[in-house]
Amino acid sequence: MMKKLITLLFILSAVPSVAQQIRTIDKDGQPIPYVSVLTTDAKYIGITDLDGILKDVKGADTIAVSHVAYKSKLYKVNGKSGSIILEDADFGLPEIVVKKKPYVYAQTYYRIFYYDDSLGVVYYRVGLTDNVIDRKTKKLSANTRNASKAKYSILKTVLNTLVGSKLNKRSELPMKKIEESLKKSYEANKVKITDEGPGKKRISDFKGTVGYITDNQSTGQRRYSVNMSKLYNDKLEATGKTKELAKREKRDAKKKNEQDNDYFVFRIDENGNYSPEDFMMMQYMTSFDKTEKDGRNVHVVMALQVFTIDRAYVDKNELKALKKDNKIKMNYQNIRQFEQAHKIPALAPAIQKKLNELWKADEE
Repeated sequence: MMKKLITLLFILSAVPSVAQQIRTIDKDGQPIPYVSVLTTDAKYIGITDLDGILKDVKGADTIAVSHVAYKSKLYKVNGKSGSIILEDADFGLPEIVVKKKPYVYAQTYYRIFYYDDSLGVVYYRVGLTDNVIDRKTKKLSANTRNASKAKYSILKTVLNTLVGSKLNKRSELPMKKIEESLKKSYEANKVKITDEGPGKKRISDFKGTVGYITDNQSTGQRRYSVNMSKLYNDKLEATGKTKELAKREKRDAKKKNEQDNDYFVFRIDENGNYSPEDFMMMQYMTSFDKTEKDGRNVHVVMALQVFTIDRAYVDKNELKALKKDNKIKMNYQNIRQFEQAHKIPALAPAIQKKLNELWKADEE
């Protein structure tokens, strides 16, 4: 009897475990791409793909899911695959009243964080950007400033190199509709945008799908999920720039399981129209696995999020007054209050907890 029991246990232990797949969707059943999935103690599990799918939650019993445009949520896996319905974050812009004035002013709030699943959040910075569109010349100017920052050792320099140099561009309001910009900037890729049904379009190039456009009439939003890094690599291949492509591939080879994604949200009217001042939010995020010098494997995430918090049609004097009045100094507590007052979507609780610890240590 004992021998049979041991044999049975051996057989059971040899049976491979079945991966639990999750799919993130909105209330209408549309997939939500680029959702971060963590354990409750802030260990990174993965990111959903363009179809909202993460193929394996790696045995986690309870997962924390978060997305820049949706409310964070805890989900009990219970050893089964399933779909997770996420609610829209309570963040939006009222309809702007068009006035016969020469400038459009929009202020954006940004936050950057650097995360690895060994140390948690190790870098965080927030700030404000003044964006001014000259309606006559169609030119845009932007001035970015830090409101406050927390740092961890040399990562301040690292983040400035990786993200900071691009911050102004990332914070500026797009001057053209993204679909027009994609087609023009990546003409060599033969970018196509095709209807996939009501409120959904597929973005593809000569190598396949690179993103989706979805319209949500109930929230009055147009959302873009695009893998810009893949688009750029495909462009290098299409234009025969093999040396630059090889250089990028060699650099990226050090980053295992790398994922890059860009997510944009614009406010639209009932006809689906929008203008540059209707920019609401965006997120640029890159994540990858790396091996530390001591042999440990860790997962790294760098994210930049930008939110429009104020906008208006103004003349020159009104513009000067706005710029003068919006100076702001923040400590960590004020940052939390500022984000709540402007309905900035909260970070995942597990990430926020680590961030609290970082700030406490930094202030001491």
